[in-house]
Amino acid sequence: MNFKIIAFIFGCVILTASCKKDEINTPAMSNTSTKNIIKLDTAPAIPKAYIFIEPTSKYSMVSQYLRDSTIKSPLFPRPFLGFNGVDGGAIQYNFLNYVDMPHWYDGRLPAIIEAEIPQQSGGLDAYGNAKSQYIFTTVKIPKNTTIGTAWVSIFIPVKAMGNDAKRLRAVYTYEKLGNTLVTNGSVSGFTRNLDQVISGYTYTYKGTRIPKGTYRLYGTYPSSGLRAILTETKDFYMVGNALL
Repeated sequence: MNFKIIAFIFGCVILTASCKKDEINTPAMSNTSTKNIIKLDTAPAIPKAYIFIEPTSKYSMVSQYLRDSTIKSPLFPRPFLGFNGVDGGAIQYNFLNYVDMPHWYDGRLPAIIEAEIPQQSGGLDAYGNAKSQYIFTTVKIPKNTTIGTAWVSIFIPVKAMGNDAKRLRAVYTYEKLGNTLVTNGSVSGFTRNLDQVISGYTYTYKGTRIPKGTYRLYGTYPSSGLRAILTETKDFYMVGNALL
């Protein structure tokens, strides 16, 4: 009798051990699907230039907004009223109001154009021009964006220019009629030298329209080089050309 009890207990122990062994050897099923794994893009964002197109025909609207939105100062009572009514000495005081002007974003002025600023040279941009370090890629102002003259200016974060080690010295402009380059005899484009007084100021932008940071403004004022003549038939192109 005792022998049967011992044999029964021994059998139970063997069976229990066998069951546990089977459980240990059973592969665990993962509930993680490889197709649901998110791969993070760790590539740094390419900095951009911001191009403003101010039509001469919109002078009244632009100047009124800047006049109303600028706090008058006894040190400089005349505010910057846009490039069609600019006071060169005033531009450093309220140009950020110009950047934040709602008319760029509600359709009453041409939308701000963005252009990448390569941090290394190499390859071609979307319009077939070579990419160069710290020089913004080609931008296209399409026909009918506005008709008549318009001041074109470029706002660039200093971090995009080797942390202010470089500055833009010139841009190159040309026009196309469809896919055909517009030429005037042997001339098909123009190098526009930028004013170094305007680019000598820095602006710390803290708003939400463009990325926060420190910027420099580039343009040809008072020279009319970037007082572009825009038409309903030709596309206008501009690309960075040279550095200081």
